Amino acid sequence: MTLGKGAIIGIIVIVIIIAAAAILLAQTGPAPTKTTQKTTAFKGTVKVGLIAPLTGGLAEHGLDMKQAAILAVDEINSQGGILGKKVELIIEDTACNANQATSAVQKLLTQDKVYAVFGEYCSTVTLAVQPMIMEAKKLLFVPVSVATKITEQGYKYTFRTCANQWMQTTQNADWVVEHLKPKTAAMLGVNDDYGREGLKIWGDRVKSKGVKVLAEEYFDYGTTDFTSQLSKIKAVNPDVIFVVANIRDAANILKQAHEIGLYKQFVMLGGVTSDEFLKLADDDALGLVHVSYFEPTSKRPVAVEFVKKFKARWGRNPAMYAAGVWDAFLAFKKGVEKAGTWDVDKVADAIRSLRFEGAQGTIYFDKNGQAQTKVLLVQVQKVGGELKRVILYPPADKQGEYIPPEKLYKG
Repeated sequence: MTLGKGAIIGIIVIVIIIAAAAILLAQTGPAPTKTTQKTTAFKGTVKVGLIAPLTGGLAEHGLDMKQAAILAVDEINSQGGILGKKVELIIEDTACNANQATSAVQKLLTQDKVYAVFGEYCSTVTLAVQPMIMEAKKLLFVPVSVATKITEQGYKYTFRTCANQWMQTTQNADWVVEHLKPKTAAMLGVNDDYGREGLKIWGDRVKSKGVKVLAEEYFDYGTTDFTSQLSKIKAVNPDVIFVVANIRDAANILKQAHEIGLYKQFVMLGGVTSDEFLKLADDDALGLVHVSYFEPTSKRPVAVEFVKKFKARWGRNPAMYAAGVWDAFLAFKKGVEKAGTWDVDKVADAIRSLRFEGAQGTIYFDKNGQAQTKVLLVQVQKVGGELKRVILYPPADKQGEYIPPEKLYKG
């Protein structure tokens, strides 16, 4: 049987279509499927916990800690985890309450069986839960709490990645005496471990350098009216006023001070280092000098990279609390990898021998697990019409000159 002309043409068309399809397939390859996509093969999971005040008056700081922890864990896992294990993050809210934190840590240790705990913001909470964590032989990374006692109790598994109370307060006092040259001072602090220790360290330091402390006032956490304490301070007319307070209390103190005509040089610790504080205090923050462990405007390469990642993920700049958490996870990862094992004693020894560049600068630990690091001294100034923290110290990070309050407030 012979083929007709039409049939022959049809066969030719089919052959051409098949050939064209074959060429196209050769050029593009097969469509990706679940079996051809690359995935990381983790050899199990290691759980870690984060405790932070996610509700209450310190929730802004807790959010910084939470977002930095999530970012750090995601990056670690995207790079293959630690010794091949995927890191699983479990987050618990403390509301800066010791009882709530104790229950949260008990859950992390007994139910979740975490390898390490990261936190807390409040020193009182950290001191309350630290013995439980140490008894369980778990690593504790302290990225924010500053009470000096935390790393002075001989605990092998505790590591702090920020400057402690003594370090930040003495550097603050030394800068004030050297650059502001006050003859007299007054102090105002929250009546807890953080405030009492801060006032004692700062007061002793400036007194040893010839400054006379004329007043020492305290307030309870959650106080909204500071008129009584501020009026007593105004009456003695000090050259500088040192304050230890958290974000909302500090904003109210500055506002109420100005309401009663108290326009002196206020100096604070790091509890006000955030953009949220500037929003709360507004122009009443102008001229304030305070401690900071990290500024998102830093030009240090690791800091620049951290800010870039944080901003890309969360759409805002990280505060110093986020930097402390980021550096804590770096210490955790580097320590385990250097030890080459999950044996907690060997990992603790490895962490103590680390020296690395973190978001806050060079990080290395003393025998007590305390990171040795310099703090920044910053002043709130108007830059381009907006309130900004301008770095005054150290010289390597300096961004501007100190401006006395009488010039900022035009007399």
